[in-house]
Amino acid sequence: MTEKILILDFGSQYTQLIARCIRELNVYCEIQPCTKPIQWEDSIKGIILSGSPFSVNDPQAPVVDIKAMGDRVPVLGVCYGAQLMAKVFGGDVAKSAHREYGRASLEHNDKEEPLFYDISLTSQVWMSHADTITRLPEAFLPIAHTENIPVAAFKSHTLSKHPLLGIQFHAEVTHTVQGRAILE
Repeated sequence: MTEKILILDFGSQYTQLIARCIRELNVYCEIQPCTKPIQWEDSIKGIILSGSPFSVNDPQAPVVDIKAMGDRVPVLGVCYGAQLMAKVFGGDVAKSAHREYGRASLEHNDKEEPLFYDISLTSQVWMSHADTITRLPEAFLPIAHTENIPVAAFKSHTLSKHPLLGIQFHAEVTHTVQGRAILE
């Protein structure tokens, strides 16, 4: 049995790149459309929710049952995936005052946080979004920010059996200097 990461594709231009990065870490992964029901098997060890051209506030925006996923495996939301996670659990996502596209300086304060283990306290990341999380649900804790984004990364260990994590930036691109280490 091959252990794998399942990537749910919400239509992001970066989904294939997420898969490539995961595979370059010597981890098997598969991409599946977010509209297809997950065929659960013991080999799935985690799920990544991709970005999307949609806003989570669009009436036709795709939605998945993140709680059910988190009860089975850890879940990482990337950009749209993070915004969706925040919104599904009662947070607020709104149109950014200005679309953030390009390099940003990510700051976190806990090198022992598994997502940022051994990552510099300040690191360059790549942003590409028009919406931002303006209020996290109560059960989530912010774990990183940028100058313009107060919630660039967050986590919850209480909403499901496994951790739920969200990153507003794209760890899979080379412009996120320590992105591979974050995905690892």
